[in-house]
Amino acid sequence: MSRFTSPDFLRQAGDKHVRAKPPPPVNLVSASITRLRSFHLEGKDHFAVDRDLAVKAERAVPGFVDIVLGERAFLQRAVRHLAAEVGIRQFLQVGSGMPAPGDPHEIAHESVPDARVVYASDDPVVLTNHLALIRDGRTTTAVRGGLGDTHSLLHDPESSQLLDLDEPIGLLLTGAVSHLSDFEAAARGIAELRDSLAPGSHMALSHYCRPDPARSPKSALRAEQLQRLFTEHLGHGYWRSEKEICSLFDGWETVAPGLLQTQKWHPLQVDPPVPGSYAMPQRNQQLIIGGMGRI
Repeated sequence: MSRFTSPDFLRQAGDKHVRAKPPPPVNLVSASITRLRSFHLEGKDHFAVDRDLAVKAERAVPGFVDIVLGERAFLQRAVRHLAAEVGIRQFLQVGSGMPAPGDPHEIAHESVPDARVVYASDDPVVLTNHLALIRDGRTTTAVRGGLGDTHSLLHDPESSQLLDLDEPIGLLLTGAVSHLSDFEAAARGIAELRDSLAPGSHMALSHYCRPDPARSPKSALRAEQLQRLFTEHLGHGYWRSEKEICSLFDGWETVAPGLLQTQKWHPLQVDPPVPGSYAMPQRNQQLIIGGMGRI
């Protein structure tokens, strides 16, 4: 039995698990980044084409899975920090992936049991899976949308029921921009969200990073190899410079410790491990960076 279909996971997801409509058709010809991540997170929502890409990524850059797990741990630490330390009570994750144990609503509910979480994705399969596992819409929901139409995203009837735009919101953008080909459009979408959110709102963002070849030639080569592989098989997946990624925080006040390797952002060293305590090996730490900003 997969841990994603175990009784414990279903209990955590809620008491009602009803699909409102049949699941959308699944593309079994091309790999999907959401299904690739599901594979690396030991989920069940992946197929042979996704597993084949995982093998190719591991061959191209040994330890690619480190990047996936490291980014996931950064997201979990960021949500815990915002809920427990900052007092954020509502969250919007744009570009969410397949449901998995340790998702933002579970982390937020550790310290804020009535925290409200909206998952947004352009992938109908992701939405179907989220909607099948949420409780009853009182604290968690999933809506279709992304950075390309932020007004519709914020004013969707479902998200409007949970998100109060007059109160601070935790905006979660982990992995979303890395897979958008139009970087300038993504930056505009982030700026539009920033201008729509209340003072005290925070943004947690991570992105694949292409290190300076002059300083880190081996890591820069790994980034180039992964980008070439991903754009060939997914049509997207971009390792951008630290300067480019930093520009996404324009208009936000950077929260300490700043924009840096995700492994170095408030790392957890606890035993037994908890969500967010995964420690990335050194080999690929430069290939994923993240940080937090506030209004």
